[in-house]
This record gives sequence, C-alpha cells and structure tokens, in this order.
Amino acid sequence: MRSVFQVSGLGMLGVLMLEGCAADSCLVCDPPEHSGNVENVDLFELSGIAASFKFADVIYTHNDSGDSSRFFALTSAGMNLATYIVDNAMNDDWEDIARAPCASGECLYIGDIGDNDLERTSYTIYLVGEPATIEPGTHTLPSDKVEFSYPDGSVNAEVLLVHPTTGAVTIITKVESGPASIYELGALRLDQPVQAKKVGELEPPEGSARFTGGSIHPDATGILLRTNGRLFHYPMKPGQTAAAALDAEPCLLELADEAQGEAVTWLRGGAGIMTIGESSAAPINIAQCNG
Repeated sequence: MRSVFQVSGLGMLGVLMLEGCAADSCLVCDPPEHSGNVENVDLFELSGIAASFKFADVIYTHNDSGDSSRFFALTSAGMNLATYIVDNAMNDDWEDIARAPCASGECLYIGDIGDNDLERTSYTIYLVGEPATIEPGTHTLPSDKVEFSYPDGSVNAEVLLVHPTTGAVTIITKVESGPASIYELGALRLDQPVQAKKVGELEPPEGSARFTGGSIHPDATGILLRTNGRLFHYPMKPGQTAAAALDAEPCLLELADEAQGEAVTWLRGGAGIMTIGESSAAPINIAQCNG
C-alpha cells in the first residue's frame, strides 16, 4: 500500500491507494472530524445509518437486535429529531438501512438481515416511505415487507446496498475469515417471497474480514464498505450493478477510531461521508469529500 496526497483549495486532502487502484479513480476526502455525539439515549446499539436526500441535515438510524421496530431521525451533530414506529414489522436483527426509489416513490429500506447464530430460514427487508415532515415526538409509519431466503441456507449479513436509481438490492455477508458472499435480490417485488442469488465473493484488501456497513453514492458513482477498522471506496461506472463495481480494486479511506464501528453513509448529495460506532452516546465522524 502507498500513500497519495494532493493539494487543493480545501487544503491538504489525503487518500490511501491500495495496489491495483488507479489514482484518478480514488475518492479524495479530508480527514474525518468529530461532529458531535448521539444524544438520544434510546440509541443504545446503533447499527445502520442513511442520509435523507429530501431534508437537509437529517440522518435516519436504528438499533441492532433487542429493540422494537423503530428508527430515529437525528442531525449530523447528533441532536435527536424524531422517533418512528414501523407498523407491521418486527426487529429480529436489523443491521442496515438505505434510502432509494420504491413503487410508492422514495423509501427507506431496513434490512432485517442479521443472523449471528445462523439459525434463521428467512429474512426480511422493510420498505417505509420517507416521512413527509420531520417533527418532534413519536410517529407511526406503515410499511411493506419482502421476505427472502438464500440458496445455501442460513447467512449472517450486515451490509444492505440499494441502488439509488434502480432500487436493486445487494447484500454482502459477514464472515470471520475468508471471502464474504455477494447476493442480489434485484428490484424488490412485494407480492411474493424472493430467493437471493449469489453473484460473487469479496474480501477486504486488508484488516478484518467482517464487513459491517455499506452505502452507494446518491449518483451511483461509488460504493462505501466498512469493517470495524477500515473504510473502502469502490468506484462505480455508469450502468454498473453493485456487484460489478465490487469486482474492482478499492481505495482505502481514512477512518476515525470508533468503538465497534459499524455504520457508514454518504451525506446528502454525496459531498461527504459519515461514520458512527455502536456504543451509547456514540461519536459521529464526518469527512468532506471531492465527489
């Protein structure tokens, strides 16, 4: 691995380039900065985050297993905005959230895809229309759900990628060693269960093998994948599926030191990256980027 540094009007910007990744395809970001801490005490095991593209400075997030079927809205500084109960849903093991098109317009996709004990036979993705307004208090939202299974039995996963244009769903498994599996569900249909299709395998170029979070750029120009201690950027070409983009060599981005770091999202418009750890009152870290 070697380091590449560029100087621009924003000051010194850094990107770590893994061997095989072309310099001109690497995302260039400022070092991550602490923007605040999660103030909502109900967020005790934060797992997934997704930025709203409808409202400025609104982030949606949820807890891991052990919570009820709810998600939260907060600011990038951690200020609590609202709580949303998801009707017709349960939180078996919610692991990730994304915002993307759906049949009704724009939805939050909530992935009930965790299975640490490898004992589940089916998994669920909940589709919830993005709130019309962000107002204090607790609100209830309807949901649709898609149940799916894997062709090779029980699978543990923490990464839910949803294409921001097509709505196609890709899931990356969490493994202790060796390659993770990449599964595609395609654009979801609400009228029948789905069987995921394995389309490839993926290993982090360095560090832990366990992928814990991911996000596709709102313009579909790149994919972020993280482990507890590493953050990777995979450039994405026009018309590519997530799986095809993940076949390329990624660049390594600087990641803040986070206790049990799991969550990552592009900010509104894709101008920056937010990461958060899993602990209570977790620090929020933001890196501004050039694209």
